Amino acid sequence: MGCCDLKRGTGKCLVFFFTIAFNIGVIVSCSAPSWISFTATTSDDASSSLEVYYGPFYSQSRTCADDGQCSEWILNSIDLSDCESIEDSDDLATLCTRLNTWRSLAIVCLILVVLGGGLVFMGSCCQAATCGCCGNSLDCIANVLFWTEVVLSVVVWSFAISSVNLIATGESVVQTGYEWAFWVFLVFGSIVGGIAAAMADWAAEDSFLRGIW
Repeated sequence: MGCCDLKRGTGKCLVFFFTIAFNIGVIVSCSAPSWISFTATTSDDASSSLEVYYGPFYSQSRTCADDGQCSEWILNSIDLSDCESIEDSDDLATLCTRLNTWRSLAIVCLILVVLGGGLVFMGSCCQAATCGCCGNSLDCIANVLFWTEVVLSVVVWSFAISSVNLIATGESVVQTGYEWAFWVFLVFGSIVGGIAAAMADWAAEDSFLRGIW
């Protein structure tokens, strides 16, 4: 098969563009503190409520009065004790475990996506310089990283959903929800990620590593 085969060339172009979309979506979503949220009445003042948003790296919170006046958002970096803000949850220990699990795995997903994106970029540079003859093995490794991220992403948003369900059991909790970054991660981390992984597999069809397998 020639170096400039149309099928392989198409795969290399598609994996590059889908990898860009994949990286942007996961990076943006994981950088935001707006994955899941809840509103609860405060224990010291029944006329005010506490709004809390959780993301992989950050959480943010503010208090609001009944008249609609709210304080400034307070942004906090990830902390294993974040779950303790829901003191009256039916199972606080389980909630802490699930909350910390999806936040930690989301960070792992981000690392996998960035590493895979770097490999695709380096592979694309090699392929551009050699008319597609070199760099296929880098796409092959990226394919493994991408599929690993896709599988982990399902675990991430499954644990996030489970966390919201547990948060809702708190007596003081009046509202729970999923925020925009959660949906962005679900779409890009699982769906677009699966497409990028499939394109990387296609681009790595004649790689040296594939031949070894």
